[in-house]
Amino acid sequence: MKNLLMKKIFIRLAVIVLAVLFTFLILEIALRAVYKFRFPPKKKSAFSAVTTTYRLSAGKGLVYELKPGSGFEIKKRGLSIRINNSGFRDQNYSPAKSDKKRIIFIGDSITYGWGLNLQETYHKQLEALFRAKNKATEVMGMGVVGYNTVQEYYLTREKALEFNPDIVVLQICPNDFQRTLGIKKKQKGKSFRLIAYHDIAIPYILGKGSFSRFLMRNSHLYKFLNLKIDGFLKKLNKNHEADEYFLLGEDEAFLHLEKIKNLLDKEGIKFAAVIFPQKNKKQGYRYRTLHKKIALFLNRLKVPFIDLYESLNAKSAGNLWMDNIHPNKNGNRIAALELYNYLLPLLNNN
Repeated sequence: MKNLLMKKIFIRLAVIVLAVLFTFLILEIALRAVYKFRFPPKKKSAFSAVTTTYRLSAGKGLVYELKPGSGFEIKKRGLSIRINNSGFRDQNYSPAKSDKKRIIFIGDSITYGWGLNLQETYHKQLEALFRAKNKATEVMGMGVVGYNTVQEYYLTREKALEFNPDIVVLQICPNDFQRTLGIKKKQKGKSFRLIAYHDIAIPYILGKGSFSRFLMRNSHLYKFLNLKIDGFLKKLNKNHEADEYFLLGEDEAFLHLEKIKNLLDKEGIKFAAVIFPQKNKKQGYRYRTLHKKIALFLNRLKVPFIDLYESLNAKSAGNLWMDNIHPNKNGNRIAALELYNYLLPLLNNN
């Protein structure tokens, strides 16, 4: 009698579980059929007129690139933007091998020098430090606004190697592990504008762990529920920040970070990295888990790197930020000083 009762309970539980799973399956299929994840810019795009200095790239991996020889002025801010003959915001350099040591920084808007004049960027301040110390060293900045590590791999492969660097340094910001900026084409693809990051970080419903990450990668329904809950929490509290974030481009970003390492190893070129943090706000550091993961990944790959988190978030250092992402001129100066002390031994051992 007892065994029969247990059997009935087991069957009922099995039916309930199967019914729940079937319901979720139907919801998953229905949601995939009717809903696509489109994440519009949160604010007006800061890149609405980018065709002045940007163009679509012939290389599919790069997606877009800076237009050689282009430029513009922002007189109210005393800002001058000039793109060199190679398609970067820097002075012109010859691809030919010279007797000077050559460092190339690959990066995003931080290396581009967002909101700064060229000589205020960390890599130009670094070059000035080398010259002041009578070190024959050229420091090139290959930064493009919005690039992530996927594009930076193609940038290294297709453009940086042409300039025969002694060291390639990857400038990493945690938001590089989101997808690239979106592109909105106009006039039958002849012109376009960039839009702000359209993939967003989504908090886990079930908390941290491999199961949540599996669902985030594979379940439309799970992403959808997370997104809606996150939106609801932000309406209740404008300062809402989740404890854990999943970035939709993270897996590809780590894969291509390793591809950069393998490419440069094959070419016999030294590879290093510098991690630029975002500003640590009162409510906490949004990318703290990812930041640690990046450092652990670089250690596993045996890529030498310097982490600027402490230096750029030190309370005693004063104001080092233009916004939550980009260091100001003084922040770039501190980065240049740290990079000089870090890279000098690597150059001497080259």
